[in-house]
Amino acid sequence: MGKEADLTDFEKGQIVMAWRLRTSILETSHLVSYSLAVAVSTYRKWRMDGETTCLWPPMYRPRHIDFRGEWRLQRIVRRDEELQRPKSPTATTVATQTVSSCLRGYMEVEESGSIQIEKVTPRVRRRTKKKGNPRRKGTFLRAPAGSFCGPLIGQSATFYSTRDTVKLTVFVPPQGAAGQPVVPRLYLTYRFLHHSQKDSLLTSNKIAGGGKCDTLLTNCHFRDCIIRSPNFPGFYLRNISCHYWIRQDSAPPGQIAQIEIYQDNEFKISIPSGHSNSDRYKPGTLTSDCAGDVVKVFDGRTIESPLLVEFCGAGPLPTIRSSGPDILIKLISVPFQTLSNSHFELAVKIHFAKISGSFRAASEGCSLTVDGGRHPVGILQGPDHSVPSGTTCTYRVTGKRPTDRIWLYFSSYHVPDLNPWTDIEHCDVGKLEIVHPIPRIRHAHHHYHHYQLANALSGEQNIGAETILTETYCEKKSPRQCGHASDFPDLIPSRPCTFPDESYLSPGPEVILKMTYLSSTAIRGSGGPHFTARYEVVENMPYKDDISSQPCIMSVHGRDSPKGSLESPRNVFLYGRGGARDLVCKYELRGTPDQRVRLMVQELFFSSSPLCQTTYDAVTERQKCNVFHFGKFALINVTELWQDSTVFVGCICDPSKSFILESVGHMMDIEFLVRNMGPRDDFRTFHFSLDYEFVPVSSVCKTSHSSDTSVMSGSKGQLSLNIHSASPFRCRWLLAAFPTRALYLTVRGRTFDAECRNKILFYNVNNWEPFKVFCSSDVDHYETFFTQSWKPDPTRTFEADLTLLEYIFNEPGQFKVNWVEVTRPKSKPCSLECPELEACIGEDLACDGIRHCPVSGNDESPDRCNQLPLMTIAISSTAAIALVTLIVLAVLLRYRLIKSKDKTVIPPPDMYRNDCKHTFSNKAPVR
Repeated sequence: MGKEADLTDFEKGQIVMAWRLRTSILETSHLVSYSLAVAVSTYRKWRMDGETTCLWPPMYRPRHIDFRGEWRLQRIVRRDEELQRPKSPTATTVATQTVSSCLRGYMEVEESGSIQIEKVTPRVRRRTKKKGNPRRKGTFLRAPAGSFCGPLIGQSATFYSTRDTVKLTVFVPPQGAAGQPVVPRLYLTYRFLHHSQKDSLLTSNKIAGGGKCDTLLTNCHFRDCIIRSPNFPGFYLRNISCHYWIRQDSAPPGQIAQIEIYQDNEFKISIPSGHSNSDRYKPGTLTSDCAGDVVKVFDGRTIESPLLVEFCGAGPLPTIRSSGPDILIKLISVPFQTLSNSHFELAVKIHFAKISGSFRAASEGCSLTVDGGRHPVGILQGPDHSVPSGTTCTYRVTGKRPTDRIWLYFSSYHVPDLNPWTDIEHCDVGKLEIVHPIPRIRHAHHHYHHYQLANALSGEQNIGAETILTETYCEKKSPRQCGHASDFPDLIPSRPCTFPDESYLSPGPEVILKMTYLSSTAIRGSGGPHFTARYEVVENMPYKDDISSQPCIMSVHGRDSPKGSLESPRNVFLYGRGGARDLVCKYELRGTPDQRVRLMVQELFFSSSPLCQTTYDAVTERQKCNVFHFGKFALINVTELWQDSTVFVGCICDPSKSFILESVGHMMDIEFLVRNMGPRDDFRTFHFSLDYEFVPVSSVCKTSHSSDTSVMSGSKGQLSLNIHSASPFRCRWLLAAFPTRALYLTVRGRTFDAECRNKILFYNVNNWEPFKVFCSSDVDHYETFFTQSWKPDPTRTFEADLTLLEYIFNEPGQFKVNWVEVTRPKSKPCSLECPELEACIGEDLACDGIRHCPVSGNDESPDRCNQLPLMTIAISSTAAIALVTLIVLAVLLRYRLIKSKDKTVIPPPDMYRNDCKHTFSNKAPVR
């Protein structure tokens, strides 16, 4: 430039701006060559008041620029910027930006200059060499071989620089080089802004990798973090690759950190997809079909980590969550692209998930194996984070024993349907497979599900010794669901999930779930494939293969297991949570005849225990259950099978005490009874543990008046016992009378009182309460009574009178009981009657030396015992006559036999000679 008088106002304005911006006049001339009004206005204002504000309206007026450089320069490239060129009528629109599209001209944007670094002024005044804020010098930041080309009509693009110098280069090829004349058109405006006017990227971020757009964000759990494209909110440059690494260094105990990125504002994401075909790309939405710029999200800290999602376009971004504490976001811009307002901003949030309840699809695999022995109950869910396409997550639940079964029901299931207008299953987003390995066991045809599985195994696969049954579900077809279970936090509904309508029960001890994520739908907002299911390992009885076998019965033999433990069943289908209302389980303990059973309660827990109380009966010395309310209650009732009769041993429902129960015989039955269970009742709310032992039978109960049998019968009898042992014991006998007869018993003892130590109890076989109780005594005091069958009962049929006699001794003593069979007199007088008893006794009891009629002694009266009965005489006479007749007949038969032998004929010697001349004589031979 020449002298000042030769310079125009435009050239003088360039000099003023170069001096204030501390740049060369050449660079300034390149920047303002198309803005004549700005340069002229700057010069005139400088001459008037030294200000750089132009004569524009206030809303478009650039801000003040100080000589000390406290203001940052930012260039705004605004509306209607275009590289216009004539088009041929036959030319077509190019879908993507390529190198050939920039042959008609292109534009390059570069940044250079210093980046201002704020400095905190200390309180102590120090001598400094220079005044003002320090500056870090830098070179031009230029995208390698990246340019903007093509038209920008009817739109605007804004660029915010990060440095104080921006270089804009427009290349126009020589005339004829592009085939047709090119007439470039460009209109832009710029503004100088103070650094405080522009939103800072992140005040607490760190620069990683040495590049401007390579950013590391850490510990965003206590502050708001955002990720922005370079030069945000303006467009970013071409042919760049930016990496944003977000990391969380700490997490609460028992939790894992996960990174979430999202954007609810649809105007903060605008990334050119490179497509101009509206059929492939719908404006205003995000897409993963990107031919131009793209943003990739990796589940980790490197680009080798699994790719969660990639997107471009414009619109809101749903939440994308990583599986761990690291996530990498990469922005890739193509070298050549039409100038547009391309930018993005993503919000960052930290999510803490429980380690025990979360399932992650990590890079090493997406697999979960549940040990049913350690975790018999649990909830299976799809990963709570974003999952890469092509991932298959496997859930395997195995039981502890071969007889275990897996109960499974789904509370929710969702696979996005991309083709809702058709009923055809495409399985293009995800699919769920339920695999049932069926082991080959003996007697499989007895299995509960055998016939159902036989029909379903049309497409079975044989692998080794197992049969695999697979069920597949996609977007149209869903598995059996128990939807009302989702209303409860633990997925245990008030109405149980029934089988087989709402749940699954595995035929073997294992079940496998496979969830395959075929394509990502994270950017669609409809969510990805997901399910929630609850599993439970059903422990079957150890001796049963069929889980549905009813009733619940278990047998234990003393030869095989002389001692052991019994526990409540753990089959959930027997309780309220499995759909049952009442539970009755029976345990049979069977020993040898020379054994008895001892039972000890080790653990007992019933949730309904306040409604039932165990009391001790001082008379029978048994534990009894007192149920206060016949709603929900549980108890253990112990009986023994003795001489084909059921005898009560004890009842327990109170867990506050420990009990020991013993039987008299060798067969004991334990009944576990639960009534009116609710949907949350199972083996955790009702459970017990008992120890049993088969012990030898004592010989204390053997008497001198009876055999080894415990059944006493006959027209009369007596039991007597002398006890010398001080240890408590119980003896029992069964007194059996002939049908239609009763027993009249005489007991040596007194009526029961509180001081009684040795007791004599009489039971009817149909009643567990004794109808007579006496105290044994050493003195000659006797009590008499009739058995229960003596009372008139019109409903009583032809049945035997059976009475149980128990003797309980707690100290040494004597025991004596006599009985006599009696019948009630009828219209016809009986032959032997006891008037004081108003009963008839057997005639065989008369004159036997024992007075059976206690008062009258009618059976031992002299008149009856000193005379022979007419019947006896008649029978004796008849027997004598019969005997004489037999003797006479025997003698006569003997005589006739001897006489017949004397008349035998002997022929002569020549009787058989062949002599024709021989003449026969009529004389008999002489012997």
